Amino acid sequence: MNVEVRLFATLARDANVAAGSPVPVNLPDRSTLTELLGLLHIAEDRIHLVIIDGRVMHERFFPLVDGCRIGLFPPVGGG
Repeated sequence: MNVEVRLFATLARDANVAAGSPVPVNLPDRSTLTELLGLLHIAEDRIHLVIIDGRVMHERFFPLVDGCRIGLFPPVGGG
């Protein structure tokens, strides 16, 4: 199945992609968010917010479906 991933802030910088730009990813059917993060070499503790098809997702083992759009956001700090 094919999904579209968008990385933001430090996640995009570390992956050397433009923040928010779509990155197509091919996964086995019924892969989970945890499996996607493993494929992208992103540690789960680097993710603060996940949005799948416009909805905030808290479940890391939620099965993804073909064509879904996934936004990954790291924790934000500032001062």
